[in-house]
Amino acid sequence: MWLMTIIVGLVTLVLVTWLRDYVRRWRMPPGPFFWPIIGNLTLFGGQFYLTFIELAKKYGDVFSLKQGMTDVVVLNSLDAVREAFVKKGAEFAGRPTMLSGDIFTEGGKDIAFTDYSPTWKLHRKLFHTAIRGYALGDNLQSKVHESLEETIAEFSKMEGQAVNIEDHIYKLVYNVICSAAFGIRYDMDDKDFNTLIKVSKDGAEVFAQGLLADVYPSLGFLPTPGKAAVEKMTRSFLDIMQHHLDQHRETFDPSNLRDITDHMIKAQKDAEEEGIQDINSLTDTHLRQTISDIFGGGTDTTILTLRWAVLFLAAHPEIQEKVAAELDSVVGRDRLPELSDREATPYTEATIHEVMRMGTIAPLALPHTTTVDTTLRGYRIPKGTWIMPNLWALHYDPDTWGDPDVFRPERFLDESGKPIPKPPALMPFGAGRRACPGEAVGKADTFLLLGGLVQNFRFTIPEGEGPPDLAPDKKGGGVQNTPYPYKVVMTCRK
Repeated sequence: MWLMTIIVGLVTLVLVTWLRDYVRRWRMPPGPFFWPIIGNLTLFGGQFYLTFIELAKKYGDVFSLKQGMTDVVVLNSLDAVREAFVKKGAEFAGRPTMLSGDIFTEGGKDIAFTDYSPTWKLHRKLFHTAIRGYALGDNLQSKVHESLEETIAEFSKMEGQAVNIEDHIYKLVYNVICSAAFGIRYDMDDKDFNTLIKVSKDGAEVFAQGLLADVYPSLGFLPTPGKAAVEKMTRSFLDIMQHHLDQHRETFDPSNLRDITDHMIKAQKDAEEEGIQDINSLTDTHLRQTISDIFGGGTDTTILTLRWAVLFLAAHPEIQEKVAAELDSVVGRDRLPELSDREATPYTEATIHEVMRMGTIAPLALPHTTTVDTTLRGYRIPKGTWIMPNLWALHYDPDTWGDPDVFRPERFLDESGKPIPKPPALMPFGAGRRACPGEAVGKADTFLLLGGLVQNFRFTIPEGEGPPDLAPDKKGGGVQNTPYPYKVVMTCRK
């Protein structure tokens, strides 16, 4: 009898909760039917940003879903994204609490995943201080050139061979950011270097699959394999970050700031001396997490952009030759491309824009949450609702781009080959208050690295192989778009 009472009580609770959610839905954006407990979970599988485009055809460019028992609102148009993230920036600037993110950020003490708060504002300010102090201009450029020269020498030894250059691109980009952040460089067989690569690749797969407790937080206590994997990866990554931070503290000299970590330590000390910030927001954990954000933000996006760029250029040799010809005309062969060359190389810049559009590395960005009860398009959006901007929908909107499935850098140039204002629908780094703070550095890195590679090598598809698959690897799900593994043949440009 008592078992039957419990069952009836649970069923009643589920039904009451489901009915309550349906009543709440009446004033929210429209959306498909959702089931009790599981909601619309089946719609969040695979490359679900494509599913969202199909749903938008039926429910409009702003619609509601249930991820488990959590309200989600999806934005599928430029107007909707700008209204939420630009016009009502603070109201849509929150971040959801997810177990996977909470583990990796040591309880939300980073910039990317932590919620909108005074602490977040402080650490974003520290981030910009460190970037301005070291990672822009000649400092960044010199680090890129050092790493490029080493990679050019390695690639020259592999001339004529069909090679998967993925790990070499990892090394190229890691040595730029590690040199800038920590003053060190890696060899291909370095233990820390290979740990970082493994964490990056494994992390992308784990986060693409998600954790059960990300959907149902009350199950966070369960010792699932996914949770254990995230914890292991986090320890491996943060141990490396902490090792470098400890070394820098031991040798810190405020009159001789060697790299980004030194600039971060100085920014922390300056803020403490001013006495206007809560000291609890300036712990070493926060500093370690901010440095981790600088490291992650300076590597993952650039690595994937370069992998997509080499693939697209190998698949479109006529475009690759136009980029090379422009670089020859402006830069020549006696030096590597410099940041001062960007204005004089509009076709190269347009090609990078097109890579970022067609690659769309983070098709749904990082989810936002509403910080207050608010409205969007006249619909009620309760506080704590997840907001997912479908950047893929923006980047592949035929009304904006005309032929979105065609790789065509000329869409960013006028008839005379001069750059036109960047279309607002292109937002690979997001928009509003939670846009990627490393956007300027990422774009500068990509120009210098890709320019240096195309200046020195011709990338072609191996003879006998058919056209490469230019679609994103399905392993990334809806979280991160990576190209399928591919090989290219590199020929030195004499």
